[in-house]
Amino acid sequence: MQGVPPDEAAKIPAQDGPEQVVPGVWRIPVPLPFALKSANIYLIDDGPGQRILIDSGLGLPADEQALREGLAEAGVALEDLSALILTHAHPDHIGLSGLIHAAAHLPIYMLEGEAAQISAVWGEASGELLLRLDEMYRVNGMPDEIRAGSQKAGLSLRKVLRLPPADAIITLSDGQRLELGNHSYEVIWTPGHSDHHLCLLRDDGLFIAGDHILPHITPNIGLYVGARPDPLSDYFGALRRVEPLSAGLILPGHGRPFEGLAERAVDLRAHHDERSEFVYDIVSGERDGLNAYGVAGRLFGERLRSFDDWRFAVAEILAHLEYLRLAGHIERAPQDGLLTYSA
Repeated sequence: MQGVPPDEAAKIPAQDGPEQVVPGVWRIPVPLPFALKSANIYLIDDGPGQRILIDSGLGLPADEQALREGLAEAGVALEDLSALILTHAHPDHIGLSGLIHAAAHLPIYMLEGEAAQISAVWGEASGELLLRLDEMYRVNGMPDEIRAGSQKAGLSLRKVLRLPPADAIITLSDGQRLELGNHSYEVIWTPGHSDHHLCLLRDDGLFIAGDHILPHITPNIGLYVGARPDPLSDYFGALRRVEPLSAGLILPGHGRPFEGLAERAVDLRAHHDERSEFVYDIVSGERDGLNAYGVAGRLFGERLRSFDDWRFAVAEILAHLEYLRLAGHIERAPQDGLLTYSA
């Protein structure tokens, strides 16, 4: 992510647009100016006074326009919304939350623990975290130029986000029943993609997945400073937890709604198992070991073309390396000021 591109670069793919996926549920894609072209906002319309929004896009003017147009197609104004649920605190899901709150004066629901990430990672007090993140990348082998570009990208993202006041957020707990509109929702903690990622299972089987389960791509599972120490193990556990649920239609954070929760959970677990094997083979093939940046270069090669690509790739490789280390398959040691992993 070499800074946030101009707003005109953010366009929804021509074949996509707002759609009513089932009666009372609308998918409103909003554009992202990155390789992943759009994020989903969902409207659950249970009638006047009972209109719930799921997630809020990145925060560019193009996102606001797409949201307003999608709501208008559903016959709802921004001011008619009654609640906003944020599945997790990544920028492409929280960017318009402040604007939505200001327009509708609604409560915002997040899982306890994730709400704190909004201010810690994206708020005014996030400067120290940026320094710690830069040091994490440094000791894991990332060159100065890529680290500088990554920091610039993070700062530009902060200028785009329109965040809500902290007192607008109501925190939820794992296993809680949330009564909204005409339905009851089971709150499910699904760590991995983020430490306190939220999924919801509605009483009729509708499954709000956020970025925990995606239909055609694999959610990024990365290790970051201040986060839980073994996000890949967390993710495997969260996949096992949702696999047996009696879910019907799945509403993902990216891509179109789909069915087959159990099958997709198995596929995602198999993908990460295979990637861990690749990472182990790369490390075990180096007599003197290798740092995370080196492993990422070996595994992904020319696919890493931007600061954004490298940032996510190294964080993902770190998640796999620490998963293998904590399971006793590899070890980590300092070498020439960097952290080196060896079998």
